[in-house]
Amino acid sequence: MTTVLPMKRTINSAPTEEASLKQAPQADALSFLSGREREYANSLISQWYGHIRHWEGNKPASCDQHRDALLRLLRHAEVTPWELRPIHVVNYLESRITPERPHGLQSSTIAGYASAWRSFQSFLLKQETINDIAREFGQRPTEFVTEANAVGIKTRKPDKRAAGWALNASHIDAMDKEFRYEAAVAKQRGTKSLLPVLRDRVMFHLAIHFALRVSELVTVKLSDFHASDDPRLNARFGDYGALSVFGKNDVFGTIPMREPDIHALLTWYLGSVRPQILSRCKNPDGICRLGKESIPLSDLLFPTERSGVMSANNYRKRLGNVALQAGLPRKPTPHTLRHTGCTLMVPLYSPEVAQKYMRHKHLATTLHYYHPQVLHAGNQHAGVYIDGYFPDDE
Repeated sequence: MTTVLPMKRTINSAPTEEASLKQAPQADALSFLSGREREYANSLISQWYGHIRHWEGNKPASCDQHRDALLRLLRHAEVTPWELRPIHVVNYLESRITPERPHGLQSSTIAGYASAWRSFQSFLLKQETINDIAREFGQRPTEFVTEANAVGIKTRKPDKRAAGWALNASHIDAMDKEFRYEAAVAKQRGTKSLLPVLRDRVMFHLAIHFALRVSELVTVKLSDFHASDDPRLNARFGDYGALSVFGKNDVFGTIPMREPDIHALLTWYLGSVRPQILSRCKNPDGICRLGKESIPLSDLLFPTERSGVMSANNYRKRLGNVALQAGLPRKPTPHTLRHTGCTLMVPLYSPEVAQKYMRHKHLATTLHYYHPQVLHAGNQHAGVYIDGYFPDDE
């Protein structure tokens, strides 16, 4: 029986290299093997898939991507999993270099593949698995992803700066002033861009304050805010004393509100800006969708006037444009705001508490996000750069 794949293209068009890479390998990906080798290889991959899914707790989509990356390598090498060697990795990456793609795969794609291959390699090289394969096939698996063939991943862009950095106080102030300037111009000219500018400014400050990922920022709901268990915070911030977030890999965490300026900014936005945006929103069914997630429009904190949920790429471009006009030496990304938020949190609480608020599994990850020489946050009140939100912002 032939498996038919639905393809979004015209009858006469051919799939691009990029499209073919995104297609998931089929069940017969190991058809070049036969007999006991094929049976054992499929069983081994299934066991590894179950391990990363149930023991490591990865989402099904991530597990599928890992498995597909491994199957792509095996299909190209046409060897059993235990016969993979470093040369197979090199040959596969070299095969992705074409006249249409002279630089090969993107670094992020290679890094994703390497992560999958290393994960399988760790599973394969368990002593009991090595011994079982040796008994069954008279061969012993070895490392196929090594420091040597991973060099291409590290040196593909040798002039690229480190991804992790944080805004300093002057950067934040400059971007805030640019947001306010754009809002003033929009108000003076009577353009429709006024409300989106004000909304984006609030998103900028809340992303830093709560150290949110961009996927979390664009989908924040009003119902995610609630009163804090701390009576002192509850007295100061009421129903907005804490923000609860389901983040990456469904890790749950609650981050406290800590600055009156941020609280005032949020309540001003909810009373003066958001209602006007909702009145313009063109979403008749009242449901905003982002991927598989559906959010009632009435509960979405930062709706757009058209699609309901802002895309991460649109907000990334928005930040870049504002930073350019503000004269920042580097273009920040939404993740830069998360680094900045962590840099503010660590000295205010402790690394261990910041780890909890950042929703990281390991303290080392949180410390990677901490850039103390940038903000000198321990000697600086976190709200000093936030002023003048109202009434002239309305």
